[in-house]
Amino acid sequence: MSSNIPFIKAHGTGNDFIIFFKSECPDIITSPEFISNICKRRTGIGADGVLIISEINSVDYRIDYYNSDGSWETFCANGARCVAILLKKKGLLNKKAKFMGGDGNHELEFDESNTVWIKMKSPNYKTEDIELFGFSGRYVDSGAKHFVCESEDLSNEIAHKFGPLIRYSDEFAPKGMNVNFFKQISENEIKVISYEKGIEKVMLSCGSGSVASAYHSYQLSRMKSPVTIQVPGGTLKLKFDEFWENVWLGGPAVLLFESQINVNDILPAIS
Repeated sequence: MSSNIPFIKAHGTGNDFIIFFKSECPDIITSPEFISNICKRRTGIGADGVLIISEINSVDYRIDYYNSDGSWETFCANGARCVAILLKKKGLLNKKAKFMGGDGNHELEFDESNTVWIKMKSPNYKTEDIELFGFSGRYVDSGAKHFVCESEDLSNEIAHKFGPLIRYSDEFAPKGMNVNFFKQISENEIKVISYEKGIEKVMLSCGSGSVASAYHSYQLSRMKSPVTIQVPGGTLKLKFDEFWENVWLGGPAVLLFESQINVNDILPAIS
């Protein structure tokens, strides 16, 4: 196989990814060392994470998501939208499809404006209220693990300071937790800022964290569907029923470019 590896660069509300088709690439694309190096913004391609598409057929496919540190994660909603746009562009799916993530099966559909809607796992609480560093919140599983808490201050400074403290707290050891700070603006709008484990930074957007935040906000104040979610990288939309059994997250996705990288340009950086 050629040492040149084809890839696609894309983003969903500022959450950016390197996308590989497994069938076109060597096995090294799943190596944590390779992933962490290719995601570096100065010496690699640069991205928040890697998406690997496999098992493509006429009705479904599989997505594996890796954080920029090389760790595998269950699901990435922003990344799933990017994959959907890519496969549609290549004629590999129509307006509706099914796919598998690390958290199970999902559905997707495109609306008339070409917005991608992903059917999310029904969120649920994994703990009662937890007090950490002055914030009260809960662990919510929305396809990935999130600690969600209300905060009047949604500044980068607050997220940079307290995100890592909560993420690495003994409460969530040893694997840690994604952290989402949110503020309800109205009965159908919230703002969210997120700190992601495995990327270890404040994000422009976190899809599953936005769902988890909306779920917790709904339990506190009975928000009304559909909900607009403002994140630093743009706007997401969320639709849900009374029991949160049908949960759909919608938003934009942008394909930036397709190219190739020589594996030998990445391998020397791997110790």
